[in-house]
Amino acid sequence: MYSLGFLPVVWLAVRLLPLWRIRRWWAVRLVRLPDRWLPTHLRVLPPPDSEYLGVWEVPPDEARSRLETRYGFRQQVRAYLHAYERHGTIRYEQASCAYRPNGLLGGWQLHVRLFSAAGGTAVWCHWERNPNVAPLAHLRRDGYDPDAGKQRLLELLDEPLRVADESGHAPPYPDRD
Repeated sequence: MYSLGFLPVVWLAVRLLPLWRIRRWWAVRLVRLPDRWLPTHLRVLPPPDSEYLGVWEVPPDEARSRLETRYGFRQQVRAYLHAYERHGTIRYEQASCAYRPNGLLGGWQLHVRLFSAAGGTAVWCHWERNPNVAPLAHLRRDGYDPDAGKQRLLELLDEPLRVADESGHAPPYPDRD
């Protein structure tokens, strides 16, 4: 039979190498490969413009920590990797987190992505079906709603966030000319 002696090693590895670091490590490597070499789920994608909310004026590490400890978000394992380029620099996601108001097996989730930005952390988000209970609906994007995600995140946070206006200025991508 199998021994459970490896569990402390796994726990230690997860504590020393948090999920967001592993995701960023993969993104940095996979973004260099041509898309034709990768299955869709391994491609590094730009975050959709419609999901951009604004800038949270705290560093990404602090934003990620606050989402997890204050607001009940959990890091995502299966979400697509995201990055975008500005001024010749690629900005990789610093966190991909979900908040499920009705628990792990609730039907819906608020999905938030964090990126390093000038003056803080750029925030993208959307409301969507929970892939734990509705994987096909999630993949089909049934119920996918960036506006509802933005509204729910702003209602959930009890701290200020510099929100983009209708034209996308706040700026639409941090440090844009």
